[in-house]
Amino acid sequence: MRTLTIILLSLFSLTFVGPAYAKSCSSDFSCGIGQTCVKAPYKTRGTCMKTVNRYGTQQYNMPSTRSIGPNMGGGGCNFTTDCPIGFKCDRRLKACVK
Repeated sequence: MRTLTIILLSLFSLTFVGPAYAKSCSSDFSCGIGQTCVKAPYKTRGTCMKTVNRYGTQQYNMPSTRSIGPNMGGGGCNFTTDCPIGFKCDRRLKACVK
């Protein structure tokens, strides 16, 4: 019984808690204020991420109507050298992340 409880709690924590859990979105309106919907190029679904400036300070921007629909842009980066210091380029999303 005790082993079953530990396994169930582990499955719960892996599924719902921790950094692996990220909210899926279709636009900035699916995310809260201070977050933006980051989509890979030509995709309609993305992940809500906190908006920060180049120094890592959180910015509280309002949702943008440009985020509705697929991301038709070419992306923001191709290599980590395209990003500010302390950020890295997520090559799948074509976005600088910290």
